[in-house]
Amino acid sequence: MMRSFTWTLFCCALFGTAQGQYGAGGTGGTWEGIWGVQSQPASILLNPDRADINVLRFGVDLDNSYFQLSNGNIGLFGFGRHIEVNTNQAQLDALGASDRSVALDLRILGPSFSMKLGTRDAIGFTTGFRTSFSALDLDQLARKFGVDTLVIETGKSRTLDEVALRAAAVSWSEFGPVYGHSFNVGENMRLHAAVAVKYALGLVAMNADLDPPVLSGLNDSVQTLTNVDLTYALALPDDPPLQGGPGNWVNGHGWNGSGGFVLEFLRADTSAGWHPHWLRIGVAVTDLGSINFNKRAGSYAIANGSTALDNFDTFQVHQIADFDTALSSLLLRDPHASFRANSFRMGLPAAAHASVDWSPTGPWAVRFEAVLSLRKPPNSVEVRDQFALVPRFETRMACIAVPLTVDRFGSVGLGISARVGGFLIGSDRLGALFGINRVSGADLYIGAKVRLKARPAH
Repeated sequence: MMRSFTWTLFCCALFGTAQGQYGAGGTGGTWEGIWGVQSQPASILLNPDRADINVLRFGVDLDNSYFQLSNGNIGLFGFGRHIEVNTNQAQLDALGASDRSVALDLRILGPSFSMKLGTRDAIGFTTGFRTSFSALDLDQLARKFGVDTLVIETGKSRTLDEVALRAAAVSWSEFGPVYGHSFNVGENMRLHAAVAVKYALGLVAMNADLDPPVLSGLNDSVQTLTNVDLTYALALPDDPPLQGGPGNWVNGHGWNGSGGFVLEFLRADTSAGWHPHWLRIGVAVTDLGSINFNKRAGSYAIANGSTALDNFDTFQVHQIADFDTALSSLLLRDPHASFRANSFRMGLPAAAHASVDWSPTGPWAVRFEAVLSLRKPPNSVEVRDQFALVPRFETRMACIAVPLTVDRFGSVGLGISARVGGFLIGSDRLGALFGINRVSGADLYIGAKVRLKARPAH
């Protein structure tokens, strides 16, 4: 017998694999300044301007390695065309082999500044909001993309490898200082070092680790789900979230930190006003912190859970706060058996960055950068591993960059970014936005800041 059922049990898949947004086209420029602190704190020392004041730096990134869309299936920002995908042709690899996911990441750099102190020191202060999460309901996703049922024949059993999951999501705000110092290490050569320390306020967090359960068809009318091994954690604001004031959003506290070095080789003559360097080699580690969620939080574990599929027809959760007891009742026959602790810790998306920036002549430069995640779900959110090659034409008043990026699955993206004065707009995967190539994600970043030019040397 064939049968369809609502896969409510695995609504924890809503948490998806979270990944960090990275705007390669807007990163690494000589006049990047305060905008570059999130990927290289030493950027505040490389900026020839005396100071810059960020008004807003916004970036949003949709990363999709779960399925592939052809260029005829989606239009500009998804409007104007209908998405039609058959998951039989999609790339659905086993968990652990590829960690494929659909993830959305948002970064906002709020009011922030950096300024030079003399010729060797710089200070700054940053504020920001970040969130990384994914929405992935497997039943609805399968239905939307042409697979209507999960099926099992009578007297047969199979392991549901397609629903195995390691997932994490965190939303937090942060603020703190950044300090950098430049060292003269030789003729026309300098070493720039900087560190950023931020206090983090945890708002929302979720994680889940689900092993493949077993689906069995006992007879024509009974199907069962067994060997359900699931650990998960939740920290959410009350509903409605603003009841009791904005402090009701804060569910955890922690620290975040980043540090970086850039070895810079200067031109013999910088009077032309182009890039002062001909070569920069940089390394950085970012987002090394974590947040302890201990308010409106809980961690849970279900070991060897089981239920008949008919029970899903009556499984309902009216409030997210009741999800843990309802799921525990369904799979363990006890509403409180899955509870483990009223707090849990989530790691932030730590990453290692390595870059080479070469300026052969005048305003022309090319940058190579690698970004590698240092943490993985479910106990941390992660950064999307990426390699980028970014040629650019750059002066103080304008910059055009054309980033070519490749992720760990070999998905290639081509984008463009433009800066005029203190205004920036760009995308690393422009083709996905306009529907002119295979869609493995899309991103957009914008920025606005005020810059104070350095005083002429006397």
